[in-house]
Amino acid sequence: MAIDVSKASLRELGQLGGDAIIVGEIDDKLVNLPTYRELYQRWEKQQWSTQDIDFSADRQQWSQIEEAARPVHISGFVVFFQGEVSVTHTLIPYCAAAPKEEQRIFLTTQLVDEARHSIFFDRFFREALGFEGEDIEALLVQIRPLLRESERQILMEGLVEIGQRIQAQPEKLEHLVEGVTLYHIITEGTLALAGQRSMLNRNKRMGWYPGFQQGFNAIARDESRHVLFGVRFLRDMVQEDARYAGVIRDTIQKWMPQIHDILYLSDFQRALLSSFGEDPDELLRFGMSSLRKKLKVIGVPSDFLPAVA
Repeated sequence: MAIDVSKASLRELGQLGGDAIIVGEIDDKLVNLPTYRELYQRWEKQQWSTQDIDFSADRQQWSQIEEAARPVHISGFVVFFQGEVSVTHTLIPYCAAAPKEEQRIFLTTQLVDEARHSIFFDRFFREALGFEGEDIEALLVQIRPLLRESERQILMEGLVEIGQRIQAQPEKLEHLVEGVTLYHIITEGTLALAGQRSMLNRNKRMGWYPGFQQGFNAIARDESRHVLFGVRFLRDMVQEDARYAGVIRDTIQKWMPQIHDILYLSDFQRALLSSFGEDPDELLRFGMSSLRKKLKVIGVPSDFLPAVA
């Protein structure tokens, strides 16, 4: 019997691969976008607790990985941990600047989600991977050297900078459109979703990290709401004023070098995926295909995007 992703428990979510949520709950839902109120209602029905996840099996599996190979294996975890913390502390200005009450209400639910995701990764790094530190920042200081420059530029610089501009001029909706494009469409809707799909499918195939698989699928389901909000908001803004299409296009073009670099992966990461029997180019193909789908629904031609073989 197929699992209903919209109602699935943590245990049921742990049985899924990435396509069930990344494709089934996001890309396939773009044809009939939910309203802001409907997205809020989904949030009420899809609550979960980081405290309900058992990482003991994950810890046992991690203990079997050779010390020298561990930095390679955790590189994907690192960027998601930093990403969740970055999006948590940069979202608040969006909540205040959103022009409609139902948009603001939904964004407050997203802020709660992002905080929960940060706590999930904090627990995973401590209880499964054996990291120690007095707080989340202490863990991040240890793992940030593993971030690539393009990841730093988006997560630790770009999101912060646009968040500051939104906060300084909340009435200037061009800033909010740019911010939602970078946050919801590029960071969450392209980079994170492509990486999540790859990692979740691999873990399911390999039988890796069952506790992580439960929580990461729950995170992906949360982010399906976030991404659909971003698509809905930008479509509404473009329909209200066509000039916002240019803001969206310019923002994506500005960050395209980093998008391509992150999705193309480093030579080391590409070799690792090949050793798992995966096509390292699939991440880029899926990410760019998903981005094109979102732009089509928003109402922005995607002919400016680079071709991907």
